[in-house]
Amino acid sequence: MKKLIIANWKLNPSTLSDAQKLASSISVTAKNSVVLCPPAVYLSSINYPNIGAQDCFWQDKGAFTGQVSPAQLNDLGVKYCIIGHSEKRGVGESDEMINAKLKACLAQKIIPVLCVGFGTTVEQDDLEVVDILKLQLTADLSGVDAGKVIVAYEPVWAIGTGHNATSEHAEKISLFIKNKFKVAKVLYGGSANAANAKEFLSQPNLGGLLVGGASLNVKDFNSIINL
Repeated sequence: MKKLIIANWKLNPSTLSDAQKLASSISVTAKNSVVLCPPAVYLSSINYPNIGAQDCFWQDKGAFTGQVSPAQLNDLGVKYCIIGHSEKRGVGESDEMINAKLKACLAQKIIPVLCVGFGTTVEQDDLEVVDILKLQLTADLSGVDAGKVIVAYEPVWAIGTGHNATSEHAEKISLFIKNKFKVAKVLYGGSANAANAKEFLSQPNLGGLLVGGASLNVKDFNSIINL
């Protein structure tokens, strides 16, 4: 069964030409399903079968300077949107805001990729992590059809550090999220790369990966999506 691999380019690359070159170098006939999430300014200029946004606002229009609405994303053909990434939560995004964004995306038939794991630490055991995730997911998914939401579990200590969670831990957390909240699928993110991707993708309850830095390396990313 195909897994879902989502590339989060974050604030990269620095130019449109580099972004287009990167996208054109990524396989469109990979063994797994692939979504590219470039910076918002490049969304209308990237040619790839599945394009996602890195964030959105919760209103479709209005006096909201600098924001991008789900309606605008939908008009560009965007199919997925990352919501609640730890880098957004870290600068003050609340569960209430995340919940509103999820509802706004679903109203525009955009598949939300809800990131959870903010506040977890490497010292915590599985039960302690579950307690944090339960609070986040209960608030974020309130009034939302969870069966239409993809969840990405990203322990914040692993993001961009080169230190990933074990595949066994990710599998346990994935199983908990699927059974408790009935979401569409659960991905793992947090220093996922070409060296550890196969181990994660072999776990039966993990539906795929949310890949950060490794998605900017064409060789590595093409390797991951073809595992």
